[in-house]
Amino acid sequence: MKRLLLVALAAGGALLWWRSRAAPDEDAGAFSATPDVPTEPPKLGGEVDVELLAILACPLDKQPVSRQGNYLVCQQCQRHYPIREGIPVMLIDEALTPEQAAANPN
Repeated sequence: MKRLLLVALAAGGALLWWRSRAAPDEDAGAFSATPDVPTEPPKLGGEVDVELLAILACPLDKQPVSRQGNYLVCQQCQRHYPIREGIPVMLIDEALTPEQAAANPN
């Protein structure tokens, strides 16, 4: 049994070594890094479930949010969280600050 395990480990190690020596572009066609179909950015807006709106809160200060156009706006910090294709994006990095929202009214 030990001998079989040692043979299997040696074979696995040899396989890994052989694959590491392969040319870098040899497997380039296996998985494409870019999609074949051109994608467009998700559209702002869409319907958001009323029950979901009732439980959502600003991730920064945990205060309630209200719908204003294509955004959910925190009642305290006034950050604008986008709604993309009916899905609220509640990420601080994706939110518009009050200044950005005032400069870019959509």
